Amino acid sequence: MIINETTNFNANVTVPDANGVETVVMYLNSTLDGGTMNVNISANTVNKPLVLANAVSVKAQYEEFRTAVANRATELGYVIF
Repeated sequence: MIINETTNFNANVTVPDANGVETVVMYLNSTLDGGTMNVNISANTVNKPLVLANAVSVKAQYEEFRTAVANRATELGYVIF
């Protein structure tokens, strides 16, 4: 029997709307498969106008997420990070 361990990451990218209310504009998800060293990061945009209007903040939040995934992948021995 082969048992694979996976590590999942999830995050919401938020920015303030026109009224200053923090609004989810993107969902981020990542799965690390320790057995095969497969990795994926997906981004699901749910409010494109706010993403475009707040591109700097959205990119910074994505980079924070990607860094967390890469750090964990490195801990697990992934050589691509």
